[in-house]
Amino acid sequence: MKTKIVILSIFCVLFAMQTFSQTSKKMGNKKGKKIITAEEAVKNALNVGTKIPSFTLLNEKNEQISSESLLKEGNIVLVFYRGAWCPYCNLYLRSLQKSLGDITKNGGKLVAVSVENPDTTLTVLQKNDLKFTVLSDKKLEVARKFGIVFQLPADTNEKYKDYGIDLVKQNETATPELPLSATYIIKHDGEIVYAFLDPDYTKRAEPGVIIENLKKLNPIIKNEDK
Repeated sequence: MKTKIVILSIFCVLFAMQTFSQTSKKMGNKKGKKIITAEEAVKNALNVGTKIPSFTLLNEKNEQISSESLLKEGNIVLVFYRGAWCPYCNLYLRSLQKSLGDITKNGGKLVAVSVENPDTTLTVLQKNDLKFTVLSDKKLEVARKFGIVFQLPADTNEKYKDYGIDLVKQNETATPELPLSATYIIKHDGEIVYAFLDPDYTKRAEPGVIIENLKKLNPIIKNEDK
């Protein structure tokens, strides 16, 4: 009798431990989603050969600009940048402005996108004297569709806060997130023909490379240059 009680007790303890373990795992999954790193975002992002999702975003004048209307103007050069607070982004936007004539000449419609609101977008335009389209992607909704959003590690997020950059507050997102500094060239039919995806935000698609890829889509223009 005692032996049966001991065996039953052991069985109950083991069952309870297993149940607790399974419950803990479920609770852990509910507490927080898996953090997506910049490296993982590069692997999961939309790439060459895929069609882009349709989108509509606000420009600095609070006007709605759709991807369909942009594609009617030419092949889109779509640039995602981190924000006005990022010095690398401002330098890159200015370098694109210097090459805007050649980008346009070769059939490209240059469009830059960030999570910041239209007022900040206007500041970016004025500060960098930009003459191309800049759009506001609220809460990174479009960047998320492209699969380029990643979460910052806790220590990096704290460093940003020390610099006065609270991404959750500024971007109105649930976690500290940023988009990759990605550049896409999209044909007028919505197909991606070039994608620059790198986890290192200091690396950007060179304007010259963008122009060369646009020339491949416009052989007539390319031949006229010779």
